[in-house]
Amino acid sequence: MSTEIIVCETCRHSDGEREKDGQTGGHRLAETLRAAVAAEDAITIRTMKCLMACDRNCTAHVRAPGKMAYTLGRLCAEDGSADALLEYVRAYQDSETGIVPFRTWPQGIKGKFVSRSPALGYED
Repeated sequence: MSTEIIVCETCRHSDGEREKDGQTGGHRLAETLRAAVAAEDAITIRTMKCLMACDRNCTAHVRAPGKMAYTLGRLCAEDGSADALLEYVRAYQDSETGIVPFRTWPQGIKGKFVSRSPALGYED
C-alpha cells in the first residue's frame, strides 16, 4: 500500500489570509503535491477538513501501514516546503518503522513537526 499524505484543505495561507483566488493554502498545497507525484503510485495525496492544528497552517499528516505517523505544519505550496516534504516522505518510505534519522531530514521540514503517532498495533 502507498504512503498517504493527508493535507488539511481548510488551512489558511497565513493567520491573516484565508484564501487567494478562492483557494485556501491547504488546497494549494494539496494541488502542488498532487502535481509533483502525478506519475508515482507509491504516494497518495488526500485532503480532509481540519487536522486541528490551525495555529500551524498549512498542515499535512504522513502515514503508511505499520509505520509511525507524523503531522507537520507551517507548510506552503509556494516556499519549497512541499518539495522538502516529498523528499522526507521518500526517506520515510525507505524506513521499516517510519522513523527517519534527523540528520537526513531535508532542511525545509526541520522545525515543522507537530506530532508523531504510533502505528496501529504498537506495543511497548
